[in-house]
Amino acid sequence: MQIFLDILVGGLTLGGIYALIAFTLSLALATTHVLNVAHGSVIVLGAALATLLLGFWHVNPAVAVLIFLVAFLVLGFLFEGGLVRPILHKPPEAILMASIVTTFGLALALETLLGFYWARLVHPEPSFSLTFRVPAIILPGDLILPTRRLVILAFAVVAIAFFHLFLKHTRLGKEARALSQDYEGALVVGVNPRAVSMAIFTLGIAVTALCGAFFVLTVPLNPYDGIRLTLVAMIIVVLGGVGSLPGVLAAGLLLGVAEVCTGFFLGPAWAPVVFLGLLFLMLLLRPAGLLGERQ
Repeated sequence: MQIFLDILVGGLTLGGIYALIAFTLSLALATTHVLNVAHGSVIVLGAALATLLLGFWHVNPAVAVLIFLVAFLVLGFLFEGGLVRPILHKPPEAILMASIVTTFGLALALETLLGFYWARLVHPEPSFSLTFRVPAIILPGDLILPTRRLVILAFAVVAIAFFHLFLKHTRLGKEARALSQDYEGALVVGVNPRAVSMAIFTLGIAVTALCGAFFVLTVPLNPYDGIRLTLVAMIIVVLGGVGSLPGVLAAGLLLGVAEVCTGFFLGPAWAPVVFLGLLFLMLLLRPAGLLGERQ
C-alpha cells in the first residue's frame, strides 16, 4: 500500500505540473498561433533562478518570490514585444512557421548560455534542484503520506483553478477564448489581439517559470532539458486538445501517472516510449484530443 500510495501521489503531482506547463503553451498557441519551442527552456530558467536564490544565495523566501516574479514578468513582456509582436500581422501559417524557427533558436541559445555561465560562475556541474522540509503525515496502518509532493500538487491545483476562473470570468480571459474559437470573428467585434498576446505571454511565462521552481523540488533538471520538456508539453497538448483546459489537465495527469509507473516497473529510460505510444494511439483513434473539438 505504501508503494501504491507513493506512485499515485507522485504521478498526480508530476501530472499536475505537466498539465499546467502544457496549458500555458496551449493557450498561447490557440490565441496567437505562436508555437513557443523555448517553452521548456523557460521552465529550466525558472528552476535555475530558484536554485540560485534559495539554494546558493539563501535569500529570504518572500524576497526570492518577489525577485522571481518580477524577473519573469519582465522576461515575458520582452519576449512578446521582441519575438511575438513583429510576426502577429502575418497569416496564421506564417506565424506558426516563424515562431517555430525563432523560438527554437532562442531555446538553443538559452541552453548554451545557461550551461556555460552556470558552470563558470556558480558551480562546475550545472544541475538545478531544491528541497524543503515539511512534517510527515502518518495515516492509519503506518502509511506515510508524501507531504512535499502534496504541497506541489496543491500549487498545481490552485494555479489551474486560477486559469479556469481567469478564462471564464475576466474580460481578458473571454477575449482570449474568443480569439481561440474564431480569430476573425473576434477581430470584427473589437478584440485587440496585441493586448491579449501581451497579457497571455507575460502571465504564461511567469507561471511556466514558477512551474520550473516547483518541478525541481521532485526531479532535478539540467540546462539541456528544455527541448525535452517542450516536447512533453506538446504531446500533452495533442492528447488533451489545443486550448482545452480540462483536456490538457486529463492528459497531464495521465502522462504523469504513466511516467511514474513506467519508471518504477520498467525504468526511466522507457518513459519516452510510453509517451510516444499514447500519442500515436490518440492520433489514430481521436485526432482532436481527449476533449478537443473537431475543426
